[in-house]
Amino acid sequence: MKPINAAAFFCVVTLAGNAYAQNVTPARQTADAWLAAYQAQDFNAARAFLTETSIFIDPASFGREGFGEPINWTGADTIIAGISSWGLDEAEYTFERVYESPGRVIYDGSVLVTYQNGAQFNYPIISIVTVENGHLIEHRDYTDFDGATRVDAQ
Repeated sequence: MKPINAAAFFCVVTLAGNAYAQNVTPARQTADAWLAAYQAQDFNAARAFLTETSIFIDPASFGREGFGEPINWTGADTIIAGISSWGLDEAEYTFERVYESPGRVIYDGSVLVTYQNGAQFNYPIISIVTVENGHLIEHRDYTDFDGATRVDAQ
């Protein structure tokens, strides 16, 4: 294998990044930025995307024995309170596919969740993020709670 010239590598990465930026819709930019704030548990940044009519819902949480209240929140304060009640340090998404439908970005993959007590679980998940005018209309998850795997500390 030949070593890659650092300058050539920088040019390729920059050009690829510019091509991505040129092809990314405003909906995708907003949805990606919302997910970045959510993953980092940066509630100040997340709040910038939320309105009093924003919805965060996971129908897969409805009717689950021992789960507690289902995930179905409306409004910035309620969404932030709900997410922060989980006691997460971070949530790291890995996507197998990401695609769009007008105003919606569909993320198909898994999310590795690290709780404040150090426990980690990897949940298969589909997230559908609906945005309009730079704000979150709805974050709809379909989490495979039964398919979650515990990740042992390394």
